[in-house]
Amino acid sequence: MKIEVQPRDDHQVNVIAEFETDLLEQFKRRTARKIAEKTRIPGFRPGKAPYDVVRRVVGDEALIEQAIEDLIDEYYPKILEEAQLKPGAAGALDKIISLDPPKFSFIVPLEPEVDLGNYKEIRLEYTAEPVDEKEVEEFLKRLQTNYSTAEPVDRPAQEGDLVYVKFSEKLTRPAEGEDEIVFPERPAQFILGSDLLENRSFPFTGFSEKLLGTKEGDNLTITYTYPLEYEDESLRGKEVQFEVTVQSVKSLILPELNDEFAQNVGQFETLEDLKKAIREQLETTKKEKADESFFDQLFQKLQSQATIKYPPQVLEHEVEHILDDFERDLRRQGMELDAYLKMINKDRETFIREELQPIARRRLERSLIMEKFADVEQIKLDEANYQLAVQDSLRDLQSMPMEKKPSKAEQNQLTQDILIYNINRRLNQMILNRMKAIATGQQIEEEVVSESADTNTINEQQPAEEETPEDQTPPAEK
Repeated sequence: MKIEVQPRDDHQVNVIAEFETDLLEQFKRRTARKIAEKTRIPGFRPGKAPYDVVRRVVGDEALIEQAIEDLIDEYYPKILEEAQLKPGAAGALDKIISLDPPKFSFIVPLEPEVDLGNYKEIRLEYTAEPVDEKEVEEFLKRLQTNYSTAEPVDRPAQEGDLVYVKFSEKLTRPAEGEDEIVFPERPAQFILGSDLLENRSFPFTGFSEKLLGTKEGDNLTITYTYPLEYEDESLRGKEVQFEVTVQSVKSLILPELNDEFAQNVGQFETLEDLKKAIREQLETTKKEKADESFFDQLFQKLQSQATIKYPPQVLEHEVEHILDDFERDLRRQGMELDAYLKMINKDRETFIREELQPIARRRLERSLIMEKFADVEQIKLDEANYQLAVQDSLRDLQSMPMEKKPSKAEQNQLTQDILIYNINRRLNQMILNRMKAIATGQQIEEEVVSESADTNTINEQQPAEEETPEDQTPPAEK
């Protein structure tokens, strides 16, 4: 066997393999025997038909095609071994150069390569904003509002009232072939002025103020032009018309803020205990946001100085994962991908190229950087963190709802999947901690990933004695 390796520009190589002339003939005869065993040939018992008879029955072209496939299946690993190649994805037969002698060209994707450069010289400041008393009071007020009761009133809506509406949205000047309906009629609720129950920007900032002074049964038309920088690209700069029907206006009766309220909200003895838990939750949220911002900047710096090479198949695989997740999210909202693409006026290929590939590239390169960083810094999961991952997995398993009891094999697979997830989560946290320590210039110490403190979760629920309307956020805004 003769091997020739030709480099390519896309982190793949062309491998040309030439075999002895009689090798293909050997595989043709071996393939004919297999066919004779599986194919009924008149006049012969299974596996006993002569080679020439099998050739006449199946034809030379089909016989050669199957023989080549069998030859490649057996010899491809040997080709990689002799060429000293470690593929990063499945290779492919590029072309058959000749049959006499057998000579084939393969495209082999290489393992990703990462050079982190002078990563230890990167410096980045880390700051997390403190939680002030006003934020705690605002959260408490929102919680108080969510536990309020609502009573119908026979007057125009005023600030602080809960207003239920039905409304639809359509384009005033749709482009040719564009569907004018942005979304059909749907229910929604708004607290006027504060609008604590939902995102202030839905369906656009200031929408709820348009409801001030309305009464039950009122109908109104609202025209609005979305800004050019609006997050939903399909609505940027578009003028839309809302048809709104006011279903009811209700006054909110807020519960008194005292120890009894705290006890109703959760496992808190006093109002001060509730405030303390709120502060801790806000601090955790702010830390998570600070971490997200910090690592976004850090990875940008790492990516800008690192040399990262990978074949196109690795990126394509990452795109497939993201697309699968995206389609699942859409289905949870009752929408299929084709309908979503129609709504944003893009075909599948353009959507993948413009929307998903940049996300996949960023996610893939971050993953490769973390993997290389862990290798260079010799970061491994120690026994203490492994045991914590096992404990995490047991808690996850116990808290999972089961519609039916899984089989033993399913249970084992689920246990293994959850354990792998928690091991990777803890290992990733160790890697990020080390990155952060280096970038901020702190003393680097090996330590167990700390357990999150057990705190009472404060659930922001809908007001009592009212039905919760269906999700009000259109898929494009999620």
